[in-house]
Amino acid sequence: MVEPLISVIIPIYNGEKYIDNCLSKVVAQTYKNLEILCVINGTTDSTEEKVREWMKKDDRIRVLVTEIGDLGRASNIGIENTTGPYLSFIDVDDWVEPDYIEKLYSGIQKGYKICKGNCILYDGVKNLPAYQGRSSGEISIRGASFLLPCRHSSVYDRSLFEKLRYLEFSYYEDLSLWPILIATAGCVYYINDIVYNYNQTNETSIMTVRNEKHLVLDKVFAHIFSNLTPDLDKEVNLLITALFIQSFWTSNYQYIPKDEVGQAYLKRVKQVVENRLVGYYYIVENLPVPKEMKERMIRFYRDPIA
Repeated sequence: MVEPLISVIIPIYNGEKYIDNCLSKVVAQTYKNLEILCVINGTTDSTEEKVREWMKKDDRIRVLVTEIGDLGRASNIGIENTTGPYLSFIDVDDWVEPDYIEKLYSGIQKGYKICKGNCILYDGVKNLPAYQGRSSGEISIRGASFLLPCRHSSVYDRSLFEKLRYLEFSYYEDLSLWPILIATAGCVYYINDIVYNYNQTNETSIMTVRNEKHLVLDKVFAHIFSNLTPDLDKEVNLLITALFIQSFWTSNYQYIPKDEVGQAYLKRVKQVVENRLVGYYYIVENLPVPKEMKERMIRFYRDPIA
């Protein structure tokens, strides 16, 4: 049987330092029927030249250049310009294991529309697996709250993106679509094998640099709710609540300035999520955090922001 074409999308912004390592791992995949689309967005370094050198060595590689330096936009351009019935995303500063595609496609073959694998959180010191104590198998919509809301380390059925696109010109673009993709798919097949290496040592990564550009969860969750249709399983509402609590209170809240800018952001977030977060109080009450933190979390959702 002929293996179906799987499209690998690599959004690249100033990736000259990483592109050789990234592409060397992709072209060496044990799964051979690949279409490798490098979407070079707003790059000002030698990335394009390096990619074109790789194109001479492997005709599966294609390049698309855009002046717009935005990760969400680059991901959407990739979706719109690939032809395979299945998609996978790889960030240029990360790298994959030789059987990355093969293992993830094995989950798709079981009848699932999303297959996600375990990954290493590479910080140069500990390099621990993202998920520990887990087993391979089907993950329900509600149960998917433990999975990182990111594009990578997954293979997707292309049909999921028929009407869906990532939020553009914003950080957290992965999160903006993740719960809707899971809800549309109905579940996720999870493989507890390390297939992906998530590089956290890149000092220019948007997840490393912390500034006011991260104050966008109001836009992110507005995008999520705009794609939340009545026909989707109600379990997705619980997943969205869990993802809000994780993203806002675990990583976002500590970077909110204690000034007018911060207060305006808190107000915008509250307006977007108000009366939309199913099970919020229950989840907060069961979190392993200090009582004063729980009170702050409940007060935010219950009381109006001045």
